[in-house]
Amino acid sequence: MSTHSASYRDLMRSASRMITAIGPLRLPSIGEIRDTLTLLAHAGGRHTPIGLVPTTESRRWEHRPQDFLGQIRELGPCTREEVPQLLTRLARSGASAHPLNVAVAGDFLLLDISHGLGDGRLALSLVRAVAGGRTGTPVPEWARTRDTALPLARALTRTFASSPTRVARLLESLPAAAHSPGSAEMVPWHGAPTAVVASAASGTTAELRRWRDREMPGASVSSLLFAAIARAMRSHGLTIDDKVDVLFDCRRYLPEGATVNGNFAALVRFSLSDPGDPAEMSAAIAQATASGRPLASMALSTATFRRRVAAGSAHARATHVAAEPRTRLVYSDMGEAALLADLDWTDEPGRRLVTALSEPADPASIVFTPVRRGPELDVSASLHDNVFDPELVRIALADALCDPLSLLSRRIF
Repeated sequence: MSTHSASYRDLMRSASRMITAIGPLRLPSIGEIRDTLTLLAHAGGRHTPIGLVPTTESRRWEHRPQDFLGQIRELGPCTREEVPQLLTRLARSGASAHPLNVAVAGDFLLLDISHGLGDGRLALSLVRAVAGGRTGTPVPEWARTRDTALPLARALTRTFASSPTRVARLLESLPAAAHSPGSAEMVPWHGAPTAVVASAASGTTAELRRWRDREMPGASVSSLLFAAIARAMRSHGLTIDDKVDVLFDCRRYLPEGATVNGNFAALVRFSLSDPGDPAEMSAAIAQATASGRPLASMALSTATFRRRVAAGSAHARATHVAAEPRTRLVYSDMGEAALLADLDWTDEPGRRLVTALSEPADPASIVFTPVRRGPELDVSASLHDNVFDPELVRIALADALCDPLSLLSRRIF
């Protein structure tokens, strides 16, 4: 058995999990799924995440391919509409000693992964490898490729050293310090992770692009979708915080050919006058991307976490929530899942589902995770159902995806 020195980025995520579901598919047998994961765990030695056993106490993680994999459970067949309940059930089943657990529910595959191993990029790659991993399938290249050395330092140097004006633009993009309104009444709280899922009609993403090209050239489709979701949540009675969190994949700042299989996504917080304003949302995201702000956010959060590790408070969980919380919207767009397109789907495109549950660390947050597959779009909302009504959130999310153009075309309210 060997050990691996995990990055602080990975250690920071090691206390949480992400659960991804996909289907309906003609899945490999349970034995083939186990064989695929065993091969992945051995293929990269200790240099790739699969096969490592994360811990929350230390950066020294053991490479244990022989007992890396936990349960592979065969559940009863389920429908597409029952997948959110399965995600919720798995999220509440308690901490696992294993970095990866698998459930097969009829034609649906669910992977429960330690977030310490990687971010959404790894989750989709692992889903692809497992769902397509029949006897004789080659081990994917990513599972045999060592991570680029010091990726954060390399990305920072490449982004800022080559263009000093980026530093000025970065400083301009940082939000001004907000005045604290005083302490709100807090009540005891415990985690109750819950998933709801909604899907857009096929072609909705293309309609958003056409609307964007006509009404708001240069805006990203993601920012338009986020604004529509914010408007829908507010129209259904949720009080939306003007601070919005957006997750950025920072691999865009690395040179071509660089590899990071582990965590390399950063959360950026925006203070907006109106999270439902598509122009403001788009401008904020574009400016942050151009200025390199996600890298600065990653560097700051990593340094802050290192201090918390030294102080012994690295993974302190919330125990209280505001009695009347303002909803913090968190957007974690997994982008285009092109690598899943050629899997052995069993149903017509409009009935396919790729979704995820990512438990919010902040009890007053709702994490929205869009996944696009060509003309198809699925969005999950991860929340705590002792803070928010999941049915209300589901209805609001379904409304946002049913007719986002109508929402975006309305006057700001």
